[in-house]
Amino acid sequence: MAFNCESEFVFIGKGDENFLENYSYELSEDVSGQGGRIFMALEILNNPAEAEDIGEAIFANFKQKFYEDVGADPYQRFEDALKAANVTVETLKEEKVARFIGNFNISLGAVVENTLYISVAGDAEVYLVRKKFVSIVSEGLAEESDKELFVNIANGELEHGDSVIISSSRLLRYITKGELGKIFGNVGRGDIGHALADLQDFIMTEILGRVAAVGVFVEEQTEEVGGETLSAGGVFEEGVSGKFAGIFTGILEKLQKLTGFLPRLPSFSFLSKFSWLDKVREKLAIKTLTKALPEIRLQREMPKEKILILVILLGVLLIGGVFWLKTRGDQNRAIAEQQVKLNAANELINEASTNGQFDKVKGSELLLTAEQKTLEVLNSKYLRGEAVKMLDSIQQNRDALDDIKRIKTPTVLVDFSEKRNNVSALGLLNLKDHLYGFEYNALYEIVLDKLQDLLTINDMETVILGTEYLEGNSLLFLTRTGKMIEYLNANFAFVSTKDGIWKKGVDMKSYNEKLYILDSERNQIWRYPRRREGFDVGEQYNQNADLSKAISLAIDSSIYVLNSDGTIIQMYQGQKQDYPLKRPPLSAMNSPVKIYTNANLNYLYILEPSKQRVVVFRKDPKNGGAQYQTQYIFEKTGVLRDVVVSDNRLYVMDDKKVYFVNLSGL
Repeated sequence: MAFNCESEFVFIGKGDENFLENYSYELSEDVSGQGGRIFMALEILNNPAEAEDIGEAIFANFKQKFYEDVGADPYQRFEDALKAANVTVETLKEEKVARFIGNFNISLGAVVENTLYISVAGDAEVYLVRKKFVSIVSEGLAEESDKELFVNIANGELEHGDSVIISSSRLLRYITKGELGKIFGNVGRGDIGHALADLQDFIMTEILGRVAAVGVFVEEQTEEVGGETLSAGGVFEEGVSGKFAGIFTGILEKLQKLTGFLPRLPSFSFLSKFSWLDKVREKLAIKTLTKALPEIRLQREMPKEKILILVILLGVLLIGGVFWLKTRGDQNRAIAEQQVKLNAANELINEASTNGQFDKVKGSELLLTAEQKTLEVLNSKYLRGEAVKMLDSIQQNRDALDDIKRIKTPTVLVDFSEKRNNVSALGLLNLKDHLYGFEYNALYEIVLDKLQDLLTINDMETVILGTEYLEGNSLLFLTRTGKMIEYLNANFAFVSTKDGIWKKGVDMKSYNEKLYILDSERNQIWRYPRRREGFDVGEQYNQNADLSKAISLAIDSSIYVLNSDGTIIQMYQGQKQDYPLKRPPLSAMNSPVKIYTNANLNYLYILEPSKQRVVVFRKDPKNGGAQYQTQYIFEKTGVLRDVVVSDNRLYVMDDKKVYFVNLSGL
C-alpha cells in the first residue's frame, strides 16, 4: 500500500542558548516508489559555534547512505544510514583536541511506503497520533554509549490519517497525551502545519528552552482521474462567474483540503449508474471539471433526471456557499475584535514604559491591564501566536520595571549526587571563603570549586541546623536530639554548654564569639557565649519583639530576623527597632525561607523558593531600614533551599546542586 506524506516543521520556545534545526528530504524522481522520505529534528547543547556545520554533516551523510540503493530492504537502508551518521559524529570528534562537539538530542525518521522507521539519541522523542490516541514510539530507544550516538531502531506500519511528531525534546513535559491527541487527532490533508502552529501556541508559555519539531501526516495514495489529479482551484472558471464563482471555489477547495472529496466523487457507487458521468471522466482526461460542466448543461438530449441531479448539486453548493460566507464574515469580525484588544494592550505597554520611570506602581497597573486583555485573546481561537508574543513583551517590561534579572542557565558549581545518590542537602555554609554543603548526617566540602569526598558527621545523630563559627574557624551542627557537634581541624566532636542544655530552634548564627539560636516557639533568641571548653549557659536575648512568625536570622552587628510573611525585625542589644522595607518589589514576598548578610556586606539577601528568587535590599544605616535593589530569578533549578554571598558571587542551593552567578556581570 502506497502512502503520501506531508511534512512541516516548527521551532517552539524563545531560548537561543542551544542550536536547533529541522531537516527533511525526499527524492525528486522516485520511479520505484521505494525511496521514501527522511526527517531529522536536531538540538546541539554545548557547541553552538560549529553546530550548523555538524548538523548538516550528520544529515548529509545519513541521506547519502539511505538513498544509495533504493531497491534494497528499507530496514537495512535505515540501519546503514544510522551507522553512517555514527561514523560522522566520531570523525568530527576526532578532529577536536578535546574530542567533544556538544551534547545531542536527535530524532531521525523515515517513511517508506506504509512503514515508519525511527531512532533517537539523548532527550529526543517520536510520537504517533492515531485517532487522537498518542503513543511514544521511541520509548526505550535512546541509550548512553561512548561509541555510538544511535543504538536502537523501531519500525511499524502506518495507517491512513496517522500523524507523526518528531521532536528534539520530550514534549510531554509541557503537554499531556490527551491534549496532544486533540491537536493532531483530526489532521487532514494540508493541515499538519496548522496543527504544529496550534502546538506552538499551546506550549509556548510553558516551555523553558527551545524545541525543534517535525510533523508528518500520512494518507493512502489516491488514484488519479483521467491521468491527472482533480484540481479544485479551477472549478467553475467558465460558465459561472462573479461572487458565486468565489463561493464555489472556496467550498470545493476546503472539501478537497479537508477530506479529499473531489478526486473521489466520480467513483461513488450510487452515481455510477448514470452513464453521463463517463463523459465527465473523458473530459477530465484533458480538462478540469470546470470546463466539462457547461458543455453537459447545454446538451439538448440530456434526460430530466440528469438535469435534476445537477440542479440539486448546484443548490447544495449555493446553500453551502452562503453559509460559508456568513461563517467567514463572523470569523473576520471575531479576528478584528481580538486585534483591537491587542492594539489596546500594546498602547498600555508603551504607556507603562514611560510612566514606570517615575511611578512603577502605576506602570505595573498598566501592564496588568495589558496582560488581562492579552489573555482574553490567548483564550480565544484567534491571533494566539500574536498574544503569546505580547505576553512575552509584557514580561520583559515588567522585569525592567522591577529590576528583575532572570538567570536562565545558572552555572552548576557542584553536584552532591556525584557522592551520594539519595542526597537531600539542608544548607550551605561559608567559612573563610570555603563552601560546605550539609545534610542530615553528611558534610560536603568544596575546595577550588571542586567537590571533595563526603564526610560523615555522626551515624547516630540527625542534623537539623548548621552554621559557621567564624571566631573558632569551625562549623556547628545542632541535632534532632538537642546535641551540638563541632567540626574543627577535620574532626567532629560533641560540644556542650555549662548546664548541658541546648535549646532547639529554627535557625542559628554566630557573631563575636557568641552563638545565637532563633526559637520562635518560645518567642526567644538564645545567646550562648563561648568558653574555653564548650559554651556558657544560654541567655535570653529578646526583650520586646514578637518572634512567633520568625523563620531565619542574620547578623552583622545588629540581628535581622525574617518573618514568614516577608517582614524583617531589626534587633540591637535585645531591643526591637523599626525596620521598613522601602520601595518593595511589585511581587510581594509572602513565603521567604532564608535571610543572609554579614558585617562585610551592604545588602540583605532574602531567599523565596516559591518564586525561585533571591530578593536584594540595600541597607540604609543612616535613615534606618533597607531599600529594594533588585531580584534574581533562577530557572532550570530544583526548589532552592539556601543562599550565600561570597567573593562577589551569589550562590544558591537546591537539594542536590550548588549554582552561582557572578554579581559583577549583572
